[in-house]
Amino acid sequence: MTVLITGGSSGIGYEMSRHFARGGYRILWVSKPPQELADAKVRLEGEIEGVEIHTLAQDLSEKDAAKVVYDWAASIAVVDVLINNAGFGSFGFTQEIPMEKDVAMMNLHIIGTYQMTRVFLDNMLSRNTGTIINISSITALQPIVRLNTYASTKAFIRHFSMGLQEELMMQKSKVKVVTVCPAAIGNTAFKSSANMEDVKTFTKGLVTTTAEEVARDVWRGFNKGKTYIITGRKARWIYKTQWLLPYWLEQYLVKRESQRE
Repeated sequence: MTVLITGGSSGIGYEMSRHFARGGYRILWVSKPPQELADAKVRLEGEIEGVEIHTLAQDLSEKDAAKVVYDWAASIAVVDVLINNAGFGSFGFTQEIPMEKDVAMMNLHIIGTYQMTRVFLDNMLSRNTGTIINISSITALQPIVRLNTYASTKAFIRHFSMGLQEELMMQKSKVKVVTVCPAAIGNTAFKSSANMEDVKTFTKGLVTTTAEEVARDVWRGFNKGKTYIITGRKARWIYKTQWLLPYWLEQYLVKRESQRE
């Protein structure tokens, strides 16, 4: 069995790789930094004896990236599980963020996820088997100030993935699309790359989680056949009670969480 994980050489991508490797999967990683891929490969091979890892350094925001990835993967093995995990964030009021950064993020999160899903979906449908796991975010559940564009891209991933799963069920396909909504992850490089190291959601957040907890929840949900996963015990509690909160209170809490210390 083979799993392809974008952004697999760091953060939750790496932690998910550990679970799949222990489960006997061949690991295919697609990430942008070549040295990070090389270092992570050595690390995982040292942790899990006999794991097979293949790596491709590729910018997934580029126009033909999905086809490049598909052709590369097809030359190695049939992909049983695709995890669209690669991403980055931007923090601040919308007009403060360089437009080119937000556009690059939209290209990666929206266009990249859509194209990767489509090119691998066609093959899975022809075999009537396979799973696509798309990493959205808990920020997709409501508008998020200072993370407006990021949350909006994650809302697309959530909406698209859930809708696609409904279509597959209507067609009685055995292919599955799993939507994952992690809470803020305090122990990855995401917060520093997004300039959020001193933001309350990472320091004193109501639902802050870890990369290990997210990966564990994804692995368990995948093996149980779930198609919608909120990761983190605290986040699941908030999600279950969210409908009780009026919009103004939701936004008050969001604004408080998005402040710097």
